[in-house]
Amino acid sequence: MRALFLGLAAALCVAALALKLFDVSDVAAVLAVLAAGVFLVLGLKATAENRRIVPVDLDDKQRATLRDMLDRGDEGAAVRQVQLWFRDATPEQARAAVQGLR
Repeated sequence: MRALFLGLAAALCVAALALKLFDVSDVAAVLAVLAAGVFLVLGLKATAENRRIVPVDLDDKQRATLRDMLDRGDEGAAVRQVQLWFRDATPEQARAAVQGLR
C-alpha cells in the first residue's frame, strides 16, 4: 500500500509539472499538487505504521567497537553507530545500550 501511495504522489507531481509546462489551467496543476500531498501523507503514514520495535542486541564485535568509542570519549558517535546497526532503534534505546556497556 505504501508503494502505491508514494507512486501516486510522484505521478501526480509529474502531472502537475506537465500541466504547467504545457500551459494548461493553473487550477488543475494546483489540484494535482494537493492530491500528491494527500497521497504523500498517506504513504508516510503507512510507512510509520509498518515500523516495528526491535530490541538492541549487540554481539561481541559490536560491543568491542562501542567500548573503543567510549574509551576515546565519543559517546555521541557510539549512540549514532548503534542507530546505524539497528535502524529502527530510537535514540533512547541506543543511548541505553551504550550506557549499559559502562
